[in-house]
Amino acid sequence: MSFWSKSKQALGRFIPSHVNDPIGLIRRMLSSNKKAASFTLWLTGASILATPIDWVLQRFELRTRQKIRSGQTGPHIFICGPARSGTTLVYQVLANNLDNVSFIRNFTVAFSRSPIVASRLFTKQSSTGQKPDYENYYGKTAGLQSPSEANHLWNQWVDVDESDFRTLLTPEGAAKMAEFFNCFSAQQGKPTLSKNNNLNAFADRVSSSLDNTYFICLQRETKFLAQSLIKARLEINGNIKQSYGVTNVQNELKNEGDPALPVVPVLEQIDFLNSLAKEQQEKIGSDRFWIVSYEEFCKNPSALIDKVNTEILNVNETAKSVPLPPITHNNRCTNPEIFQQIENELQRRARPKPQNSDQKVEAHYETK
Repeated sequence: MSFWSKSKQALGRFIPSHVNDPIGLIRRMLSSNKKAASFTLWLTGASILATPIDWVLQRFELRTRQKIRSGQTGPHIFICGPARSGTTLVYQVLANNLDNVSFIRNFTVAFSRSPIVASRLFTKQSSTGQKPDYENYYGKTAGLQSPSEANHLWNQWVDVDESDFRTLLTPEGAAKMAEFFNCFSAQQGKPTLSKNNNLNAFADRVSSSLDNTYFICLQRETKFLAQSLIKARLEINGNIKQSYGVTNVQNELKNEGDPALPVVPVLEQIDFLNSLAKEQQEKIGSDRFWIVSYEEFCKNPSALIDKVNTEILNVNETAKSVPLPPITHNNRCTNPEIFQQIENELQRRARPKPQNSDQKVEAHYETK
């Protein structure tokens, strides 16, 4: 494999197929002044250099998985929800405050062929007393030991849908996914914690392929989520007309020629995602698919930590962690023009639809 081919493969772990301007994205990442953005670019280069080591470790990976395949595993906790709804923050907070879970760490990006062996060799326990850093850049975190959203692994299991987002979990991909999480849990000797935004579209397939699974699905106040999704279209895609995150392709095509700001399609995308979450909860059950408010989590993060400890991990009540202070959320107006259009559209939607006289008569007779 040539150096250029290796570089494209490594960049693909960070730059998904729906991004049409990768050079522009790199430029925007560098100018963002976000530590997580510059670290992500550094890790991309490091993963190219680590490819020969990854190839060597791959031989041990296969043997390791065969040895631990029958070990005790789970529970498996997955964080999901719309992009820009706070999933990364929840992932970081839970990873930092749940002592008895294992999570996929950033250094495994350099070892996508041997993540189990690499985790055994390079995982370090967090230093106590350190102030946690919850900065992230569109799902990317800074630090080799920090929690990774693991696109380098999920991309091996899940195929792209019509919108170029990965939501299609085939039986073969599901089997590989289940094998990884079972082996990872058995090797670490702990339950697993992971994050994938798109799971709100296929959590039921994960649940049917992997035993002992739980899902924490985030929801965020609509007007702030819409504003953030529009901003992501510009910062990540470099195109305000191109959707960011899982969406209903038909709605996007319907609004494709609209010259106005994409307020309507983004609000329709949020409606679509909220309905997906409800469908998944009905299929899996509210005891294993939790819908959690981003705003409520920020107000009292300890409540979710205690709920996970008590209802999933069976941690004794007396072993609960020290209560955490509230977290400052990002619900604020960052673009007055866009924000005003979002509020106007939400107000228009909230107004009752006028009924004509025939509809009123028909409704009257139906009540007789």
